[in-house]
Parts: sequence; structure tokens; C-alpha cells
Amino acid sequence: MPEEKLSVAFVGLGRMGAAMARNILNAGFRVAIYNRTRAKLFPLIENGAIEAGSPRMAAEGADVIITCLMDDKSMLEVVGGEDGLLKGMKPGSIHIGTATISPGCALKLAEMHKAHGSAYIAGPVVGRPDAAAAGKLATYVAGDPQDIARCEPIFKVYTQRVINVGPDHRVANNVKLAINFMLATQIEMMSEVFAFAERSGIEQQLIGELIETVTGHPALKDYARRIRAKDFEPAAFEITAGFKDMDFVVQASTEARVPMAFANILRDRFLTAIATGMGDKDWSAISQVARLTAGL
Repeated sequence: MPEEKLSVAFVGLGRMGAAMARNILNAGFRVAIYNRTRAKLFPLIENGAIEAGSPRMAAEGADVIITCLMDDKSMLEVVGGEDGLLKGMKPGSIHIGTATISPGCALKLAEMHKAHGSAYIAGPVVGRPDAAAAGKLATYVAGDPQDIARCEPIFKVYTQRVINVGPDHRVANNVKLAINFMLATQIEMMSEVFAFAERSGIEQQLIGELIETVTGHPALKDYARRIRAKDFEPAAFEITAGFKDMDFVVQASTEARVPMAFANILRDRFLTAIATGMGDKDWSAISQVARLTAGL
């Protein structure tokens, strides 16, 4: 039996969305497109995409509707608005939300689609516009397994990796938030280090090379393993030594007149770990302080 050729609608043609829609179009799918700024439609129309005048019109007749929008507000307006997707989606059609939205919004969208007779897949993507253009994004998907399986031919066009995280739509968006939090904290850490280095007379090229070495060091993978497994003995570097070093960093940054928010937070984390009897464990055991404060 020949594979079903799904009809696709794509709403939201920013740099990421336009690249994803182009890959789907180039793979031979029928693609209807809508974007609030009409000029962004033209390059895709020239390649065979069908212009739609509203989200509702884009969704009419489509088996799968993909949105790549900015936030909760734009998602809810596009889906449930007066001329929104739900007004045009046929029963059994599937909406894939690829943007970073709140877990609560993902759950609300799933409920809206269920009441309508359509389906929702939370499918936030990971990667930058160049990866989107190359079809090398990763996506974390959550929803009904049959719906996800039906959309596999489309996922394969704009991603190189599909990770199914289960039926709870919120989980996919929580994963994406965890990824973005890690990236943001790394950017802030590097920013603080560069500022400290500049104030302290450390050459910027040298500190840049050191950051590349540290962020790519295999020890980080070992710390991730230790935290996941709660394996903090024997210690490669004890918490008491980590506290001493963070205390020195706070002192040095104060003398250099460079605010280093992370240094103060870490100093307190190490101090809390020592106060709760973990001073001789590996310094990755400060992860237990995060668990305690989260009630785990």
C-alpha cells in the first residue's frame, strides 16, 4: 500500500519557520502558508506554496498544520481566534506546535484540539536558522503515539532527530525550556568571566580559549552522570575545596568591582552543602541542595 502523502499548512514564516516550510515544500508536500507579514510569503509562493489569507484558510483541507510562532499569546490567537486554525481544521487533522511556549499553554492547546475533534502534538525544535535550512533540527515531541507516527514523514524532512518524550504535551515544552535555560546560563557565565578577566588584566583572547577548553571538557559529562546517578563518592574535588574557591572568586570580583551573580549563588550553595554534612563529597553534590530546595 503506498504511503499516505499528507497535505500540510504552515503558519509563521520567520527565519526558522520559512526554512522549515521550504524543506517540506521541497520534499514534495502540498503546502499552504500563512504569515501576518505577507511579504514573507513570496519566496515560498515562487517555489509552489499556496497562499492562504488567514490561519483558518491555511488549515482548510490540511492533514497537518505546523505553527512556528513567538509565544503563548500568538499561539492561542492563531489557534482559537475568530479566523483561527480551529475554524478550518477538519476532524482528525493534526496541529504540530514547534515554538517555545509555556507548558501550560501546550496543555491548553491539547484540550482545545481534543474538544474540537483534532489533535495536538507539542514539537518544539532545537537549533538555529542555519540548522533549520539544512533540515538538521532536533525536535522533542509529545502527544498521542498514533498522531506522532502519522507525522513521521514530515518530521524527517525538517529534522535529523525526533525524540518522543511521551503523551504529556507539557513535557516536550519543559525539555525545551531546560535546554534554553542551560544555554542562557552558559552565556551569562561567559559574560561574567569576560568582564572579570577584562577588569583583572587577563587578556581576552586567553580567557576565550580557556572558556572553550572548559565548556568542551569531558569532565562536564562526568558531572552530569554523577548528578543523574547521585554518585558523589569518591570525590574528584571536594565541596569544601569548591567553597574555598568560590569564596576567593567572590573576594576577587569584589576587589575588581565586577558583579558576579553566579559566584555569590554558588558560594551559598557550597556553604549550604557543607552545613548539611556534605563537605567531603564531590562538588557536584551541590546538586542535592537544588533537590532539597525543590522538595525532592
